[in-house]
Amino acid sequence: MNNQKPYVVKFSGGRSSAMMLMKLLKNNQLNPKRGDVIIFNNTSCEHSATYEFTRKIQKIAEEKYNIPFFWVEYQTYEDSSNTYQWSRKPSYKLVNNQPFSNNNLGGYHYRGEVFEEMISLSGFLPSMLSRTCTQSMKIFITNAFLSDWFAQKSSIERLGHYGNSPKMSDDDVIKTHKNNGGSVPKNILLRKKDFVRNCAFVREKQNFQDWTKANITIDNKNLMSGVVGNKAQLYGDQALDYVSVLGLRGDEQRRIVKIKNRIEEAQENQGKSLFNQPHGENIYAPLVDNNITGEQVIEFWEQQDFNLKLSNTGLFSNCLYCPLKSKAKLQQIATLQLSQNIDKNTPESIDWWINIEKKYSRDLVAEKRPIALENAKYVGFFGGISKFVFEDIKNRVDNGEEVDPELLKLDSAIPCNCTD
Repeated sequence: MNNQKPYVVKFSGGRSSAMMLMKLLKNNQLNPKRGDVIIFNNTSCEHSATYEFTRKIQKIAEEKYNIPFFWVEYQTYEDSSNTYQWSRKPSYKLVNNQPFSNNNLGGYHYRGEVFEEMISLSGFLPSMLSRTCTQSMKIFITNAFLSDWFAQKSSIERLGHYGNSPKMSDDDVIKTHKNNGGSVPKNILLRKKDFVRNCAFVREKQNFQDWTKANITIDNKNLMSGVVGNKAQLYGDQALDYVSVLGLRGDEQRRIVKIKNRIEEAQENQGKSLFNQPHGENIYAPLVDNNITGEQVIEFWEQQDFNLKLSNTGLFSNCLYCPLKSKAKLQQIATLQLSQNIDKNTPESIDWWINIEKKYSRDLVAEKRPIALENAKYVGFFGGISKFVFEDIKNRVDNGEEVDPELLKLDSAIPCNCTD
């Protein structure tokens, strides 16, 4: 690997990612002067155990090894440039590793706020065929962050207007929707856009050093050739080369092949949006190179003095009720959660997902849309459906219906593929 290319450790919050990072740190493979950095993308839907685990890993990385570790969140802001009317645009912000509260306004969100802001901006739910959650809250914000970080600036600029209140009107919302080819009825459109319009309308200026306990020492002259204005270029002829370090395992070869293919395709014909694959990204997966399996990851953490407080079965994961999981697995999770005292207003509860599915699914009848699938009334997390899936799962659990163990066995062979 080229020692001049900065390493970007994409930390998921899981055991594999953490094992990889611990070994990189112990072997002194990360260099803060080169611009190496660790990024944790918080979707606000992570399990509470994930946040606790991530805080411990961050403390080791920053305080023992002086490698900057940033918690990054998706955030929108109001803007009127180019279009001459107010609209919401996506960006990112830095947060600290303690929960958001009135006494900690810079804290991370954990009640699904970030996830809902992303959904409210687009107006529809992510699904297997349209994984806007991965694209917006992981790929986009990582690329946006790196375009600032690699420019070796001390801070990220303020985005948004200087008014005291939001400026985007109902008419602005409707005009933007129609200009983008949308035809959702006005009342439905405005209802779905209500959440994002009530989010912060300014991304404040933030100094990098305020959000990490590591001493920022980045000094890489090789990066300056790709800086235009105050942004590092991730696309085109001036695209910077860097190394993304991923916590994929040796038993996940399928995933690494997909990512490498995506990078090769991007260098040929992909666009230059921060939502797309950067042209200069290289992949390094140490656990793949060393053929580390899931069982070996579990063994590693059993020997440490702390661990991720989630089961090793693969049933639970950072995003507990992720719609990419099978309905059988989701029902089993809901069954196990019944005996626990869980805040129903957080994504650790199926009730939160029920509310989001009902609120943002496309109502084909109300929108007077043609119904392609027989009996399909809505389009949501699971495509065309006749009834809300998360609500149906909860009803099955409440009625004492057991999950077919054979379905769970089949599902156990399907790995998390959120970053593929």
